[in-house]
This record gives sequence, structure tokens and C-alpha cells, in this order.
Amino acid sequence: ATHPASEVRSLVYSDRRLFSYWALGDDMNSREKDLLVGAAAGAAAGAAAVLVAQKFVELWRKPSLVKVTYFQMAGRAGAVRAALKRAKIPYVNEFVTRDQVQAMRPSLPFGQVPVFELLKGARGRGAERGRVLSQSVAFLRYAGKFSSLYPASPYEALKVDEALDGVSDGMLCVVDSLREKDMAKKLQMRKELIAPEGNLRKFFASMQRLMASNGGAFLCGADLTIADLAMYTMTAAVRDNFLDGVPPEFLDDFPLLANLHMKLASMKELWEMDY
Repeated sequence: ATHPASEVRSLVYSDRRLFSYWALGDDMNSREKDLLVGAAAGAAAGAAAVLVAQKFVELWRKPSLVKVTYFQMAGRAGAVRAALKRAKIPYVNEFVTRDQVQAMRPSLPFGQVPVFELLKGARGRGAERGRVLSQSVAFLRYAGKFSSLYPASPYEALKVDEALDGVSDGMLCVVDSLREKDMAKKLQMRKELIAPEGNLRKFFASMQRLMASNGGAFLCGADLTIADLAMYTMTAAVRDNFLDGVPPEFLDDFPLLANLHMKLASMKELWEMDY
């Protein structure tokens, strides 16, 4: 069989080692073209084999047990626990109190929780075993890579990172009110957060615009990602009346996020836990 010169050019373009043959163009005879097509096919098969090998290595490095040290709540660890469940990575919880965290601070990587310890993983990588890691969003990405919740495409990953950073900003909105011990002051702070120009309302409005711009059923498009798990932490805090002074119906002002919350809430296997 013969192959048009344009087809040969497209086949060899992906392999720099064959680039010099590109200049032959229509001057190649049928046998030369067949040989070149075969070489390009071999290169493609080799690339496929490399991808399969990389996937095998990823599975080999998958941790077999993780310890999550955090308060007895979802907070900044809820999305990580859900991602570990999605990836079928077993984990154990070590619940701590604020007083215990205060005593632990000198030994914590960033002086705060959550922290994550690879108790029995990853296989073949002894240096990783027993390693205590901090920063919940970083570990969320790590767990997401074992369950297709964090995209391989740089651009798609960028969209997920954008949403994750947005959720982190949203969490900062409520930190001061969470720390406030005087209930009257706490309720006043929450009232201001959900006012027309309040920071929590602005956050939810921004996330709804982001979801609309991505044009899918989930926060970053058509597929579930770790960004959705992180966002669920915020929507659940509102819907479950965790934030005193922020009524559950506040979420109804943002219908896309309310629908997203329902989708995530229906995935009960990700969230079931005795707190």
C-alpha cells in the first residue's frame, strides 16, 4: 500500500529521530514510505508502552495506609478523607483537641494540623514510609492523582488549582468568626459575612461564576475533581447549619452551588464518618 506524503509527514512529525526523512516528501517510493510508516508506528507503540509503565509505577507507589491527624470534624481534612476513599486508600483518624495541638506544634512541619503520615506506603519507596506531611491542599492533590480526581492535562489541572485556591480564600473568610468565643460577637460577624457586600457572600458568588464559566455539572467542568470535594466542605458547613448565624437557605442564593452540593451529598460513601 502507498501513503500520501502528507500522511507520512504527520506520522513522522511526532518523532524527532525521524524528522530528517520529512524532507523527502513525494520523492520517496512506496517501499520507503512503508518503512517510514512502520518506524513511526513502532515509535507510537513504544510511547504507549511507556504510558502503561508509568501507570504501573503510579499504582506501585500508591500508599497502603495513611494516618490523618486532625480535629474531630471535616474542616480542612474532610476533602482529603473523601479523596482517599475514592482512591481506595485505607486511612485511620487520629482526632486531637486544640490543647493537644498546642503541645504538638514544635513537632509539626508547619505548626498546625491536619498532618498526614504514610504508615505503610508507598511500596518500593522506603523513604516515603513514616513520612509526616502537612498542607492539606497539597495532600489533596496527591490523593486525587490516584483516583483520576486531579487531571493529567496541565490546563485542566490549572482550572482545578484555580478553584482550590478560591476555596482556600473562602475558608479564610470564616476563620475569625470560628475563633470568636463570645456568641453575640460571633453572630454579628456572621451577619456581616453574609450581608450584600459581605466576604462570604462574595466568595460564593465568585465560585458560582467560576462554575458557570467552566460550563459543566461540576465546579471545573464535566468531571468530578478534588476541587468539588473541597467546595463541598464549604457548602456542607452552610447546609448543615455548622456556621451559627449563617442560615442553611443562604446556599439557595447560589443555585449552581446548591445543585453541586446535592450531587456531592448523594455520594454518601465518601463522607460517611462518625465525628
